[in-house]
Amino acid sequence: MMTFFKFGIILLNLIICCHAFAWTLEHDKNGIKIYTQQMSDSDFKAFRGTVTVNSTLLNVVAHHVDLQAMPDWLQDCKKSELISSANGQDFYIYQQTDAPWPVTDRDYVLHMHFEQDPVNYVVTISFEATQAFNKSDKDCVPVSRLKGLWRFTPEADNKVFIEYETFADPAGDIPSWLANAFVVDQPLGTLRNLRQRVENNTYALPEMFNYIKTPE
Repeated sequence: MMTFFKFGIILLNLIICCHAFAWTLEHDKNGIKIYTQQMSDSDFKAFRGTVTVNSTLLNVVAHHVDLQAMPDWLQDCKKSELISSANGQDFYIYQQTDAPWPVTDRDYVLHMHFEQDPVNYVVTISFEATQAFNKSDKDCVPVSRLKGLWRFTPEADNKVFIEYETFADPAGDIPSWLANAFVVDQPLGTLRNLRQRVENNTYALPEMFNYIKTPE
């Protein structure tokens, strides 16, 4: 009896934990869905956004490797520049995030890794803040905890399903209203901008990314 009781308590705790940290749908309109998730070790939430675009896989990837143009579509991105790239899969970039007054802008160095599944052709770009390069603007607060991914799944009729996930601890003092607004507004604005950009502009993928293939 005691063993069964303990098992029941453990199962209940697992159910509660799974429910507490599940993705919560915050926005579902015009083809864009935004979810948030409470993190177990942080007061800040993670976000997840999805959208389907009328574009080719290669064009979507090509827009993401144009690092200096990211401020044109990545919501709140003030500056983006390449620091180092040893090959066509690993890149180190420096970015600044614009914050509304009176909050100080943030900056960080990201390690970006590109890979493609050879079976389903899904391209994943993972990124994470790194201390590999010591770079920060004196007018910004450096962010050391940031992790996320982009995932592009090719579909029929030249469509691509895009997934965008990120968790970041912005460091310093951030008003709760701003933090809560950011995890919805940032991915929403980003996916809106990206959809418009890739559907109206065709980019050529640089030669170093010739390992990325498309379904025949």
